[in-house]
Amino acid sequence: MAGRPLRIGDQLVLEEDYDETYIPSEQEILEFAREIGIDPIKEPELMWLAREGIVAPLPGEWKPCQDITGDIYYFNFANGQSMWDHPCDEHYRNLVIQERAKLSTSGAIKKKKKK
Repeated sequence: MAGRPLRIGDQLVLEEDYDETYIPSEQEILEFAREIGIDPIKEPELMWLAREGIVAPLPGEWKPCQDITGDIYYFNFANGQSMWDHPCDEHYRNLVIQERAKLSTSGAIKKKKKK
């Protein structure tokens, strides 16, 4: 359905314009890193998550939509859920927390071995 957006009431259902060849700028990656909870200065070891997450495509059941003010939100046509953030953002926030925990655990193990 690549063409004109579908109108439902006063909302527009858009198609994701996903470009597999898109390479985000370093500034975009830094901004996204902060959005998902990474401090790029203190946690460079987590930046791979920002690089991966910023180019993540929408899951299949999600569509970008536009409200009457022009703002973009995301709607899940399978379960009726909607959100302002890209649906993958929360997933990457959780991955940051998990990876941070893994790294702190392995760091604690390395410190014990040095003693």
